[in-house]
Amino acid sequence: MVQPEPEVVPPGLWCYRVDRAHALVGGATSEGGNVYAWLRQSLQLGDPAAAEAALAAFPPDSHGLTVLPFLAGERSPGWAGDVPASIYGLTLATTPLAILRASLEALAYRFALIERRLTARSGDVRVVASGGALLSSPAWMQIVADVLGRPLVASGEAETTSRGVALLALRALGAMPSLDAAPAAEGPTYEPDLARHTVYQEAITRQAWLYERLVGRRTSAIGSEASTVGVTHAFANRLYQEHPCHERP
Repeated sequence: MVQPEPEVVPPGLWCYRVDRAHALVGGATSEGGNVYAWLRQSLQLGDPAAAEAALAAFPPDSHGLTVLPFLAGERSPGWAGDVPASIYGLTLATTPLAILRASLEALAYRFALIERRLTARSGDVRVVASGGALLSSPAWMQIVADVLGRPLVASGEAETTSRGVALLALRALGAMPSLDAAPAAEGPTYEPDLARHTVYQEAITRQAWLYERLVGRRTSAIGSEASTVGVTHAFANRLYQEHPCHERP
């Protein structure tokens, strides 16, 4: 999210300088399209169109599973890079589709943790989604919108990052008066279902419970998670005051 220079970067996020007047504040994840691809290959879900339809029809958080989707470790907001993925609640009744739905919901919960930190001081914002895996699955897009409880706009741009860099360069050179002069192409907007949003808030709490017990205990070997993150974040904010816009855990 591009914004004026923030006084303090929220815990678990990073900040990079864009120009003299703006900074880019955001979060990075190691889980997303790679997890979706691994699930589709490993679970042998069959016809993609049929799997997508079944995924969309699956009731929210009705699978009895809690997932930490860290197949490639965790970055924002906890930065536990060596933590493995976990699926809690498997039974003989668990189906491949249930694992897929639970995992995609779990990925959305991780997005929500970052979104909460980004919007805590910024008020109302528009959320625009990009990325091939997410955009290719309307069911997953709807899950994310329901989890966030706000409209989710599908990006219509093929190369969002490259386009953004080019526009920032044009503005810095004075060739463009503002970024508003070149609005981005947009796809469909996914409106949230507030009843599902309520269901998902309980699921986020359950994921946090599992995270604390598995990841929190894993970090206890070098000190409690709260104290370790607290000391690191305090140091990072002090560094930020001296050298604004550094990545921080």
